[in-house]
Amino acid sequence: MSLSACLRPPERAPAYRGGSACCGPAPLPPRCRCRYPVPCGVSVPPRLPKPGAGTCVGVPVRVVQARALLAVPVPVPACLPRWRGGKAPVRLPVRVPVQVPVRCGCRCGAPPAGTAVTLAAGPDRVERSGAVRCDRAGHRCPRSSHPSGGRPPPGARGSRPAGTSPRGSIPLARPPSLPGPGPGPCPGPGGGAAPGAGHGGGGGRRRCGGGGGGGPARPGRGAELGGRRPGMARMNVALQELGHAMPDYKRATLQDDEGPEPAGDGSVSPDSVEVGFRKGPGPLLSRLASRSQLELVLCAVAVSLALLLGVAVVTLAIQYRRDPSHSMCLTDACVRVASKILEALDAETDPCQDFYQYSCGGWIKRNPLPNGRSKWSTFNSIWDQNQAIMKHLLENTTFNSSSEAERKTQRYYLSCLKEQRIEELGSQPLMELIDKIGGWNVTGSWNQSSFMEVLKMVSGTYRATPFFTVYVGADSKSSNSNIIQVDQSGLFLPSRDYYLNKTANERVLAAYLDYMVELGTLLGGAPEPTRLQMQQVLDFETQLANITVPQAEQRDDEKIYHKMSIAELQALAPAIDWLDYLSYALAPLELADTEPVVVYGDTYLQQVSDLINGTDRSVLNNYLIWNLVQKTASSLDQRFETAQERLLETLYGTRKSCTPRWQTCISNTDDTLGFALGSLFVKATFDRDSKAIAEEMISEIRAAFEVSLDQLDWMDEKTRQAAKEKADAIYDMIGFPDFILDNKELDDVYDGYEVSEDSFFQNMLNFYNFSAKVMADQLRKPPNRDQWSMTPQTVNAYYLPTKNGIVFPAGILQAPFYARNHPKALNFGGIGVVMGHELTHAFDDQGREYDKEGNLRPWWQNSSLEAFKNRTACMTEQYGRYTVHREKVNGRQTLGENIADNGGLKAAYNAYKSWLQKNGEEKRLPALGLTNHQLFFVGFAQVWCSVRTPESSHEGLVTDPHSPDKYRVIGTLSNSRDFVEHFGCPLGSPMNPGKHCEVW
Repeated sequence: MSLSACLRPPERAPAYRGGSACCGPAPLPPRCRCRYPVPCGVSVPPRLPKPGAGTCVGVPVRVVQARALLAVPVPVPACLPRWRGGKAPVRLPVRVPVQVPVRCGCRCGAPPAGTAVTLAAGPDRVERSGAVRCDRAGHRCPRSSHPSGGRPPPGARGSRPAGTSPRGSIPLARPPSLPGPGPGPCPGPGGGAAPGAGHGGGGGRRRCGGGGGGGPARPGRGAELGGRRPGMARMNVALQELGHAMPDYKRATLQDDEGPEPAGDGSVSPDSVEVGFRKGPGPLLSRLASRSQLELVLCAVAVSLALLLGVAVVTLAIQYRRDPSHSMCLTDACVRVASKILEALDAETDPCQDFYQYSCGGWIKRNPLPNGRSKWSTFNSIWDQNQAIMKHLLENTTFNSSSEAERKTQRYYLSCLKEQRIEELGSQPLMELIDKIGGWNVTGSWNQSSFMEVLKMVSGTYRATPFFTVYVGADSKSSNSNIIQVDQSGLFLPSRDYYLNKTANERVLAAYLDYMVELGTLLGGAPEPTRLQMQQVLDFETQLANITVPQAEQRDDEKIYHKMSIAELQALAPAIDWLDYLSYALAPLELADTEPVVVYGDTYLQQVSDLINGTDRSVLNNYLIWNLVQKTASSLDQRFETAQERLLETLYGTRKSCTPRWQTCISNTDDTLGFALGSLFVKATFDRDSKAIAEEMISEIRAAFEVSLDQLDWMDEKTRQAAKEKADAIYDMIGFPDFILDNKELDDVYDGYEVSEDSFFQNMLNFYNFSAKVMADQLRKPPNRDQWSMTPQTVNAYYLPTKNGIVFPAGILQAPFYARNHPKALNFGGIGVVMGHELTHAFDDQGREYDKEGNLRPWWQNSSLEAFKNRTACMTEQYGRYTVHREKVNGRQTLGENIADNGGLKAAYNAYKSWLQKNGEEKRLPALGLTNHQLFFVGFAQVWCSVRTPESSHEGLVTDPHSPDKYRVIGTLSNSRDFVEHFGCPLGSPMNPGKHCEVW
């Protein structure tokens, strides 16, 4: 019988075949039989016996350690060994409450009700043939009519004491009490993009289904752990209602009840034994007197030997118990996490054949893809929890913040919740905006001579990105100054592949055209002319896709970096009046044609200019206004949301479902006032001690990485020394930026942004205008090293090469990545690998081009650079062999993330080994049968458990710089010699192919 048999629902439990019942809290029925009696209510720890020692397969029981009782059923892989006399095979606390009778073979059975009992031989054992003692020393249990295997008295089963509440899963601090999802027009699960891939879109709402248009993308060339989807960052895919909350665990504490007082009238207590004394020698002395001297000597020797043997056994037992490697961690936290790990495992799979299936097979079975979701993973689950916390904070009726920025955050959120007002306005707000800009050929008259004016308003004022994107950021070759930067953009679908591979994406292109036509008609266009004009826009986007540089070819920053003046840019791409455009976008700054700009992809801009000059003005007008429409439509009424759902259903394979409005609004608020919202989140949830612990872990991982640098045989000494200096200089930012807890500084950040509770659409437009002014304000200032491009509540992490900095928001510093009361093996395998991943980004194929100051310059010796390229070629080839639904992973596109995954795992594992050398072996988790070294690798793998639609998998393969989750596990571990050693994978097995691709 497999372990899973004992974890099935009661109706599928194995039949009770006799013997004493192994049972847990009501209403669970008996699950198996034991040879020694374990009635309901008696606490049995999860402990692995020797093979064949037990007679049961498993039993849900209540687990006890010290004075705490966790009243939940937990899986026990096998029954405890048969009791063959001597020490009892169960551990009990020093004090047993009166409700729980002793059932450990006390010769006299159960003590009467009301008797507090202590163990005769200490907290860890009970003599089989020796009676237990009552509180008053020297008193023995009386004979009882209750056999030791009988049923416990009423009340023996545990329950949660009055006043206690279920505990959630946020380990950083005690979060506020969270209300359940409120009633709404669409209860139930909803749709969304994976938070691990960037949780937010921009403005927008969805009540039923997935998707939405987006807010402004956060510029930056950093590497994220999960990554945002390029091209679709503007699409707001609403997130699901919190329906996968972590399990609630009941907790009942053992009371330290004292024994009953002696009867006041001098009568004998029913649990006492009368002790009398007789004068003269007793039976023992009389028997001894009759023995010979030799017999007495032999008896004395035998007793002495027995005592010596007993002392030796006790000494060995104490040493054994004190050795952590021979003990189990039975705290409630350890039991809970062991149970969750066990549920996620697929024990039927050989870990050396497919470690992802072994680690995540159970999780995948228990987590079918929720309706409206294209992907579900650990990242989604944590983000849903974070959303629920933020909802509670913003909907608190006693909200009275002293920060104006936090009050703006609540007003923005509440304006998003006002669905009735949004429905009343319909498409009117967007139609008025189009008229203000100069009209749209699809819906009516338009100004045929206003190409530049429309471009400036659509792109400069309202932050849409037709043709290209413009932002201000640190100069890659002079990281202590900001500069204007121009990059390619202009596609609505996630990747150029969707436009160019028409056969494979025929359904998507047809759905996209239908979406364009439907929005055009909702805004006043006639169906047939609208379809004709939108087909022209789609054809124009296809031409843009054809000249767009593929993502894999943009990985070499040195090659695509081109610094020039505005005058030189004008000569390169004359179809745009660049000085006019940039002066408008960065107003009120005064710019001259000598102003420097950095262009990423000069050939693209040159071809865009030619394309603009060769395209009819009506098509250009339709394309520009379409960029504005698709950016803002998700903030309109339900008709626009329904149209969006149909597109996303085809694009990502999501099924229709109802998404609570509040989840959409939380994502919008995070994208707009994310740091003000982060201030509320951090103050409510973040444990400041976690920051110091995380910093210590980073130091340990950094040290381990530098030790690995010393061991590299392919790197010359000069390059090695420079690499060490860069590793030492990496700047870490943990939890949150300090300014968010200073009301004045926080208010200054959002000063000038006007927020009304009555108009969500206008709030969104105001933010676009405000963000343009903030961008302009940065140009004449030096880069702020402490400025974050990710909000504190985000479940992600990133490395920014121009700052040589790594960021770990508070949102990811929680289980399963990190918990203070989890074994170090899990913390190093979780957040430790994340830290190592981001640190290794400083030395991947892109990060290695930047020096310790964050400047793009060559600092490698040619011999080391050539060796580096040879080693990365191995990794490119390895990952390029992996397939998903017969479609290959792009080993070149994913190279940087694969290097970071492999280097991060190695650095974190070496740091864990160093920790063990300093602190000794830690206790193992119960019921898993894993060493702590094996637990490290399982913990790493289970972070990446996920399920995904085929359509979403395809989108990830063509857009995501990360490998699919399965191959982030298999690819990384099959390169790890430490993994192969600890799991004993034979040479030639899938997880030990013989050839290991190693860079760092």
